[in-house]
Amino acid sequence: MNRPYIINDAEGNPINAKYPPDKELYGDEFNGYKNRTEEVLFYEFMVLEKEVSFTYNGVKYYFYKHNTLATAYNATKKEIIAQYPNEIELIESFSIDGIPFLKLRDEICDLSTYRNVFKPHFDLDKDGYPYNCKYPPNKKKYGDSYEGYKNWAEEVLFYRFGVLCYDASFTYKGKEFFLLKEYNHAATCDKNFTEEYEVYADEMELIENFKIDGKPLIELIDKIQNIDSE
Repeated sequence: MNRPYIINDAEGNPINAKYPPDKELYGDEFNGYKNRTEEVLFYEFMVLEKEVSFTYNGVKYYFYKHNTLATAYNATKKEIIAQYPNEIELIESFSIDGIPFLKLRDEICDLSTYRNVFKPHFDLDKDGYPYNCKYPPNKKKYGDSYEGYKNWAEEVLFYRFGVLCYDASFTYKGKEFFLLKEYNHAATCDKNFTEEYEVYADEMELIENFKIDGKPLIELIDKIQNIDSE
């Protein structure tokens, strides 16, 4: 991703040159920014590339990367609403209800940061735990044995691989397959999880589109064997 606003300070640490910290003015509590909101947006999101969640007027939003683009996601409607080449363009160009985000940043609430988790199929439950909102668990129907899924295969693919970002492996008709989760994509790979074969934007795109014998993996979940995650 093109991030020309990142430079190194005198000690070699990356900082935001467009919205720089000022430790002489604000001290070290928020890494040189005046409050937690600015620290999250100008440093953790723009520099450290962490994902962000917040609410505004009762609507939850996520800022994260999807297929290398800085993405604004409406979690209430469960849809991507804007994408930009990098984080600074998102922060400067994104608006809510016609108001530039930078002007309303002090009005947002429930601000949190995460690492390598946000994607279109991700959400947090009422207790704040991540789950797969595209293929959600159903603990009333299936209980707790497989985190609310009907079997171990679904738990691994939809939750452990899809949400927790564990790598996975399984066999189908005696052939081994390996699924790799990287920071900004998912891929099928060799048994050492080093050589990538087919690359997808995220885990659900892999599960829905990777084909074995002409059928997508999602249609074969009940037929795969020896599934595991690590």
